[in-house]
Amino acid sequence: MTVNFTFHLSQNLYRPAVYHRRKRKGFALPAAVSLMLPYLLGLGASLFLICRGGETDASSSDGSAQQKLATALMFGVLINHFLVLLLSDLKSATMAGCFLSVAALLALAFKKSGVPMVAVRWLVPTLALYLGCCYLVVCDPVSGWDARSIWFFHAKMIFYNRSVEAGGDWTLPSIAFSHTDYPLLFPILAAQIASVAGYWNEYLPKMGLVALLLPAMLLFLSILGGKWWHVIFISLPLLFLGPWLTNGYMDGYVALYAGFGCFFLGRWLDRWGRLDLISGVLAAGIVLGLKNEGMLYVLVVTVLVCCFLLLKRGRLSPPGMMRWWEGSSILFVIASGWILWEKQKHLFHLKNDLQLGLGSLVTAQHRLSNGALPVILKHLYVTDNVNLSLGIFLLALVYKVAKKEHLGCGGPFCMLSALIYFCGIVAIYLATPFDLMSFHLPTGDRTMLPVHIMLLAAAFSLFTDRHVGTIENTVQVRG
Repeated sequence: MTVNFTFHLSQNLYRPAVYHRRKRKGFALPAAVSLMLPYLLGLGASLFLICRGGETDASSSDGSAQQKLATALMFGVLINHFLVLLLSDLKSATMAGCFLSVAALLALAFKKSGVPMVAVRWLVPTLALYLGCCYLVVCDPVSGWDARSIWFFHAKMIFYNRSVEAGGDWTLPSIAFSHTDYPLLFPILAAQIASVAGYWNEYLPKMGLVALLLPAMLLFLSILGGKWWHVIFISLPLLFLGPWLTNGYMDGYVALYAGFGCFFLGRWLDRWGRLDLISGVLAAGIVLGLKNEGMLYVLVVTVLVCCFLLLKRGRLSPPGMMRWWEGSSILFVIASGWILWEKQKHLFHLKNDLQLGLGSLVTAQHRLSNGALPVILKHLYVTDNVNLSLGIFLLALVYKVAKKEHLGCGGPFCMLSALIYFCGIVAIYLATPFDLMSFHLPTGDRTMLPVHIMLLAAAFSLFTDRHVGTIENTVQVRG
């Protein structure tokens, strides 16, 4: 049986890249690079058809133009994720996506009463930023163990089998090491790019990272504003993320989009700008599609948003809310991708290796009695430098309080999200049966990245003007 498994894998998953290099290779790489951006933008254009009564004018400010473009790209990534999981076949899903992309762009172009999806003056800078992201991501091959054996391995399975179902290879015991239950948002992107190119190597599939990095860079630029010293807050995340954005791991992107989700949802609670609400929701959707920790993150921010709304307004329908069909359409795309993959996991009996369940209570109680909690807290809080991020936030908070300035909702919202998420991770460490010292704690530097970025987002939110952009970024509640 072992021989059969090995033979099956060698024939379908580990065939050398040379075997799949076709005559069109000279055209393949430029095509994969040049078509990805318009493809995702076209899919994302459907967002502004859905929200046709409430676009903000992208030309009103550079910040809103960049944010709008980033939001379109995020929505395009999520729609693409949903289409591939829905149709399963990689080629059919890509062709359907191309059709929808072109249709949405044409519909938006010929729309008489609408506004451009992006400001024309931002096309050239965006293309330059796109090429810069391409170079940054693809200049090195995939080298990290988890990157090669989880996300890119799953992408290779999808690529060679031309289907999300991967010919049933998900059930093979020989690949159980690769966390087969992990979400497929990135592996799908990497497999599609390799499919367009017609071959697989250790560089080309990393182009999928650009689809995640470019919107993040645009969101960074959108919140920079006209105050040059904000660069300090924008550059701080690079100290924590470093190579995690280019080495093929998803942890850096989970952290980045977790921070964006908290920041924009917190700013929405202050300004009631619908573009901020959409940006925050879509960023949370990206987190949900990258790693299983996304489920914890989405649960945390959802509960906190409801609590803040009840405390601030006493109701769950404040100004700046999307109309029900708009919100339902966006949530449908996000939730359906997650549900389809959960259904697929159930079909293939894919289990999470954390083995969480009722039996976890016994494990947690045993570890608490053995003094495991102080060890976990010391490792995550001190060794993995959560104390540094928290210290930056507390210094910013003391400064604002000393100046007797109103804090708003953004800072507290991001801070609470970070702390509750941190407590959730600690609870998971206590509840899982794996050895802490050899399995969990060595990966704490990656696991704590979202906590770092959310705390930095909290610090930056304290210095964000609660009123600037309210008019230009807020749309009519009623159509």
